[in-house]
Amino acid sequence: MSEIYFIRHGQASFGEDNYDRLSPLGVRQAQYLAKHLAKTGKSFDGVYTGEMERQQNTAREFINHCSNKGLAVLQPVVSKAFNEYDSLAVWQALIPEMLEDEPSIAKDLDKLPGDQKAFQRVFAPLMTRWLSGKYRAGGIPRWDDFTRRVKQGVEVLAVRHGADKRLAVFTSGGPISVAVQIALGLSDKIALEISWQLLNASITRIRYNSRGMMLAGFNEVAHLELERDEGLLTYR
Repeated sequence: MSEIYFIRHGQASFGEDNYDRLSPLGVRQAQYLAKHLAKTGKSFDGVYTGEMERQQNTAREFINHCSNKGLAVLQPVVSKAFNEYDSLAVWQALIPEMLEDEPSIAKDLDKLPGDQKAFQRVFAPLMTRWLSGKYRAGGIPRWDDFTRRVKQGVEVLAVRHGADKRLAVFTSGGPISVAVQIALGLSDKIALEISWQLLNASITRIRYNSRGMMLAGFNEVAHLELERDEGLLTYR
């Protein structure tokens, strides 16, 4: 049986011009993650990342730590299959019609980007609308397009590496939730809600064989909890 470690990136720079880069806290999270992965002594038969800076930089902390310790590690293969969905494009397309339908959200929009609770109050119904496909805006990828891309990416890994392999995929909450959806046969709605529960620098493990996929571990952050600093546990 083979196993894929789906690793969420460290905290990104929420509210800044370049959201995609790791925040200083995100770098620390990635470093604790790297130390943990190295300490386990598990080797990976393949290492992958999406194309995003925050994903690749989280992987880079792991690669650099292993290199500094003299541990063998493969260089990451970049695959767009494990990119996060384009939340900015969805936001820009759907916020105008949400304001038209629900003017009350303007109060929360006025609090952005600094208020994360206000952001979530807007973001959750925004993503639910996107998932449903019931919107008037055009020109943005649909939820089904996103899940299809991730599922195809996972299938490619399974075929490419075959049996009795261990892989690492440094990615984001959306693709990880789709992997969990595949393993557990979940609805799209539940998969979306799972993506909001995934902690930065967490590990979710999926095992697979010729009969299918199954969940082996979800949202694991013991490597952060052992630092006894609650500030390390972040969702965004």
